[in-house]
Amino acid sequence: KNSTKIDRNKNKILILGANGFLGSNIIQLRSENKVIFKDFSFIAANLHNNYIDKAVPFYHIDITHQEDVYNKIVNLSPDIIVLTAALTNVDQNEKDKRLATKINVEGPKNVVKACEQIDSKLIFMSTDFVFDGEKKGYYTEDDIPNPISHYAKTKLDAELAIKNSDIDHLICRTAVLYGWNNEKLNFVTWVLKKLHDKERINIVTDQINNPTYVRNLAEIILKLIEKKASGIYHTAGDDALSRYEIAIKCAEVFEHDKNLINPIESLKQVAIRPKNASLNVTKLKEFLGSELKCLSLLEGLNDMKNRR
Repeated sequence: KNSTKIDRNKNKILILGANGFLGSNIIQLRSENKVIFKDFSFIAANLHNNYIDKAVPFYHIDITHQEDVYNKIVNLSPDIIVLTAALTNVDQNEKDKRLATKINVEGPKNVVKACEQIDSKLIFMSTDFVFDGEKKGYYTEDDIPNPISHYAKTKLDAELAIKNSDIDHLICRTAVLYGWNNEKLNFVTWVLKKLHDKERINIVTDQINNPTYVRNLAEIILKLIEKKASGIYHTAGDDALSRYEIAIKCAEVFEHDKNLINPIESLKQVAIRPKNASLNVTKLKEFLGSELKCLSLLEGLNDMKNRR
C-alpha cells in the first residue's frame, strides 16, 4: 500500500527543493488554490524539513546522492518532477566549483537516471546567465548559450544532459526572482529593507535582466505542466531592467525616498555577470495565450504591496 495516499487518477508531481524560494511558492499556491490544481497531487522533497504545509507528503532527498535519489524517486514514481534544488549563489559557485558542479550538474544527472527508469517528465529550472550578455536585444530560446561564469556553466551542462537524454522534459530559464520570503532576502526585498531603514545604497546600472515575480513564475510552471509544454521556454518577467531601474521602481511603488539610491557603473564581484541577459518571453506569452499573464515588475511589486 502506498503510504502517501495518492489518487491514481491525478498527476503526481514531485517538487525537489520544496523549501526553496520557488519550490515553497509552488506548494503555497497549491494550498491557496485547490481548484486549478484538482488534477495534481504534490509530493515535497528537500534536504531539510522546515516545511509548512502538512497536507503535502514530505521526503528527505539529497539530489547529490545517486542511490538515494534513484531509490526514492523510483519508489514514489511521480509523473512529473520539478527540479528547483540548486546552488544559486553565483559568487559561491565561483569560490567552490566542486560543490557547485556536484549540486548543479551531478544532481540533475542523478534525477535524469531516475526519470529514465520510471518514464517521468522533468521540469528543470535554469537561468538567463547561460548567455554571455553581448547580444544587442533580447535572447530567444533559439540563441546559442555561451556561459561566462562557473554557475552558468553548471546550469548549461545540466540543460545539455537533460536535452541529450530520452526523457520528456521542460527547461525553464528564469531570472532575478523576487517576492516576499521569510527565509532570506532577494534583490527586491533587500532594496525595500534598506529603503525602509533609510539607508543609502549603491546600485549598478550595467546589469540588465528580467525581474521575475516568484508567485507568477510558480503559476506559469504549473500552467506549463497542465498544458504539457516541453522543450525550452524563457519563463521570466515581462520587462528587462537594470538593477538601478528595479530599485527605483521599488521606491516608487512602496513610496520610499528615491534619493537613497545611488547609481554606480559596476560592482567588483567574484563571478563575472552578463551585462545584458534580457530574455525574450514571446514564446511563453503565445503559449499561455489569455490563460495567464506574464507579469511586469510594476504588476509584481503591486501584488507584493497588496500582500504586505
